[in-house]
Amino acid sequence: MCYNNPTFHIDKKITKRRKFYEKSFDSCPLCGSRHEPCGLRKQPDRINLRWSGATVTSDAVRKAVAQALGEEIEETTAAETEAETAAPAENVAIEGGLQIGQAYTAAHGDSCFTEAVAVVQGDVIVAAYLDEFQFFPSDAEVVGVPNSDQDFGADYAEGYVLGSKRENADYYSELMASHAGSTVRIDDNYDAIQNFAVGKTIDQIETVAGGENAVDAVSGATLADTAGYLDAIAQAARSAQENQAVEYTGDSSSLELKVAYGAAHGTKCFTSAAALTDGETIILSYIDEFQFMDAGDGVTGVPNSDAGFGENVAEGRVLASKRVNTDYYSANMAKSGSTVAIDANYDAIQNHINGMTIADAAALGAEENPVDAISGATLADTAGYINAVVAAAQE
Repeated sequence: MCYNNPTFHIDKKITKRRKFYEKSFDSCPLCGSRHEPCGLRKQPDRINLRWSGATVTSDAVRKAVAQALGEEIEETTAAETEAETAAPAENVAIEGGLQIGQAYTAAHGDSCFTEAVAVVQGDVIVAAYLDEFQFFPSDAEVVGVPNSDQDFGADYAEGYVLGSKRENADYYSELMASHAGSTVRIDDNYDAIQNFAVGKTIDQIETVAGGENAVDAVSGATLADTAGYLDAIAQAARSAQENQAVEYTGDSSSLELKVAYGAAHGTKCFTSAAALTDGETIILSYIDEFQFMDAGDGVTGVPNSDAGFGENVAEGRVLASKRVNTDYYSANMAKSGSTVAIDANYDAIQNHINGMTIADAAALGAEENPVDAISGATLADTAGYINAVVAAAQE
């Protein structure tokens, strides 16, 4: 049941294309989830509308779809719907150690999962980044994550592709505008929330996120689940506090946090690489990878693997972060003779390129065996990880 994505459903059954499902279900035209058709039914804070001869106003449909997409729709006239301009990020003076961290959460319902990256100075957030991953119809104009057309994509439900909402901001924002009346793009919403977080302590962000109407506090944001995104940033910030710090003197206005997705290691996974730069130098970096693994055996799937998101994954499989599952993945590496855990390898690469100019890091990534230059790294595809961070830095 699509409790996360309440919307209207055309009263027409289609056959579920996944070979491991035998029933015929309706398909949600916005979220891409397939679920049993919903009658007029109310769940807590969720309403599903089904067209079956009853008259439903366009406003009612728009509001229901807006809720599905996480949009706030107010009672205003067309002339009054111009979005508030997002406030610029606060300029934070920095003198001392900076730390970077990442978190995966379920900020918006159960059909996607959120990736949040945060940089902190002590308990103050100086940079943040948000994105989400969701399955989309493969026949839409959607760019899949790297290796979607390779082995990685073999674990998708037939007819669907995993994509980043930022990467597909035009496509997703058009749905938000046409079906929910949104005047603010999905990436602009993320940016507004990120800007709001900069300069605030983790406790302050958690306090706003715990309030009733967090979206009202964030200039330029319209997403009903703004609180969830703020909480994701707070979780990433707390994770950052556990990681190694680098010294930096300056202010946050000269820094930019960017993320890129690549295929650093073969065709069965994709890489997420973050880079904090001042335009010339990589101040901090962070690496992780996503791979489909066998469900069970101590594997922790990404958020919503047991909900709507997981319905688009092959039976018996789960999408997982290698960092989150470092013990499991490293044990498999050890069977091939590896003596260094996967997260320790990522950390070694990050620590080596932190402080390098983007140009120097790119030159290192172009070498035949850059792993030989990095103490503590043993991965044959070290060049691929370096190049992933460089790609983020050059975004």
